[in-house]
Amino acid sequence: MQIEMTVPSCLHLGHVHANSPDNAMCELGITLQHPQIQLVARPATTLTVSGARAELAYQQAQAVGLVENIEIETAIPAHMGLGSDDMLGASMKRVYTTWHNSHTSFRMTLPQQAFAQGGLLLNDDDGLLQSRAAIAHSREDESWVFVLVLPKEPDDIADNFEAQQQRLLRKSTQHLSRSLTAQAVFDAIQRDDFGGFATALADIHTANEAALAASGNSITLTHEASDILTFMRANGAALAHQTLTGLGLYGLVKGGPASRNLRAALTQRLSYFGPLVMATICDNEGARIKR
Repeated sequence: MQIEMTVPSCLHLGHVHANSPDNAMCELGITLQHPQIQLVARPATTLTVSGARAELAYQQAQAVGLVENIEIETAIPAHMGLGSDDMLGASMKRVYTTWHNSHTSFRMTLPQQAFAQGGLLLNDDDGLLQSRAAIAHSREDESWVFVLVLPKEPDDIADNFEAQQQRLLRKSTQHLSRSLTAQAVFDAIQRDDFGGFATALADIHTANEAALAASGNSITLTHEASDILTFMRANGAALAHQTLTGLGLYGLVKGGPASRNLRAALTQRLSYFGPLVMATICDNEGARIKR
């Protein structure tokens, strides 16, 4: 018997306050179909892990008590702000709970919520899901597409860079206005209002970026990153930012044709040997597991 698993990414969109009487601090994130983890786990007498990000996966598997053979065919690139470490850790935990028929708590981190059910997610500091919305369109030309540009990370980048950025982002929330909520984001989804969605996300990103700056931890763009973001905006992106917790860049466009046009323009500008350019949409299922 074996387990086959396909796991989406999780893009952290920023901190906001809950639109509720307690005004709790929450994390807003979106589950993305790509890049993804693809792995196979089989029974074994000793733990072995091979493939992409095998060293970290081995540590995570060992921590939860796995004694399996795990082959990782693809992994989410590290340090990009797409939840690579957290989604891999959630995968190892799910392999364990699947083999041993155990259950997880309903209190989960934002990446764990993305793993469990996908969608656009609002999760509070207690690990409780405040709101969730699916983003799906039957016509390709209506799809809300995230175009990702994933650069090569510096050789001296810390292994836990993304976790460090998450901590700095959380620390900076003292500088966020208590009126900052994600209500406009969820309202735009309900209305199927792409422009409203893009504007609401941009407002949240800008507020979180300003909070980071106020706490002395400004996001510093490289010259190349700044040029790419400007280029994305000039070529149809309704918004374009560097991720709040990593080095990845993303733009938001409406429709498959617009996505292909933007990717073609980026590839021509950056060359085939430059940063990885890809498109993705919201994943509304979470991890897919086949036994």
